Amino acid sequence: MAYEQWGIGVVGLGGIANVHLQAYRDAGLKVVGGADIDAERVAAMKEKWALPFATTDVEELIAHPEVKVVDVTAPHFLHVREPIFRWAAKYGKALFVQKPLEQYYENARQLVRIAEEAGIPLMVNQNSVFVPAFQTIERYLREGAIGTPYYCQIENRDWGDASTHPFFGKQERWVLSDMGVHHLALVVHWFGKWRSAYALLGRDSSQWGVTGDTWSVINIRFESGMQACIINNWCYRGHLRRPHSVEEVVIQGDRGAITATSQEVVIETVEPPAEVRPRFSGQWFPDAFGNAMRHFLECLQEGKPYLCSGRHNLQVIALIEAGYRSAQEGREVTRHEVMGAEAE
Repeated sequence: MAYEQWGIGVVGLGGIANVHLQAYRDAGLKVVGGADIDAERVAAMKEKWALPFATTDVEELIAHPEVKVVDVTAPHFLHVREPIFRWAAKYGKALFVQKPLEQYYENARQLVRIAEEAGIPLMVNQNSVFVPAFQTIERYLREGAIGTPYYCQIENRDWGDASTHPFFGKQERWVLSDMGVHHLALVVHWFGKWRSAYALLGRDSSQWGVTGDTWSVINIRFESGMQACIINNWCYRGHLRRPHSVEEVVIQGDRGAITATSQEVVIETVEPPAEVRPRFSGQWFPDAFGNAMRHFLECLQEGKPYLCSGRHNLQVIALIEAGYRSAQEGREVTRHEVMGAEAE
């Protein structure tokens, strides 16, 4: 597919934008330019990435005739993203939005509504779904290599220092909403609709620069009967770290198991007894970002449904909401409680 007609405009030129721009360069995608409210950052990123167009006027970038897809890497808060969504709606531009869509379910619903009412495509960059190793896992899952899966565990543990970051970790919600969302989106993609969730959350008070939760454990029941345990521990001082992006993924089935990170996948089967170590190319950073955008563009070009749509992603944000509600109230929370009629 030729990507020249699908010009990308990057809104928000902070840290994660560097990963996006590297991924798009590697994938041969067309970047028209970037925008940020910080003039010094705009100048620096224009020079670093040789951006053809760079501005502090976000609407100007979105209105640019060559921009067909607005890549939103600006902070994931409603007051920041809502104007961007409205400008995209005004000019009829597709939206590709860095995860999480928003930290709160009602705010995420509002953003999705803006896109749907304007009839513009909206995909959330849940890049975990496009990690080459995890795409390899999915292929073996769909082929039934380990039989019927019944349990998944994902564990990420490390020490996270957000003391110098301007907004990361500075809100009431952090680890589950901002980092656990990677894994929540992944299991929803793999295993379908979730039924209920029970979570434990906590905060290491010695962790400077963080206001919200610094560790989270969320147990999820799916409509299919599948169960999952997602552990995000960003206050671990021990010697056996599993930092993002090499968290451990374990999936058990009645005929085998998959154990993996983003760097290695091992499938053990019992019928027949075998160990398979499939080859794949690419890492999480930056390849998953390029894979996600390329998927979106190909679907737009061919008029096909795309993964991680804004509407579908509400299930993921609802799972975040359920996790925080569960931890606060000490009980299991259902999908229907959070989503109401939209649960269907």
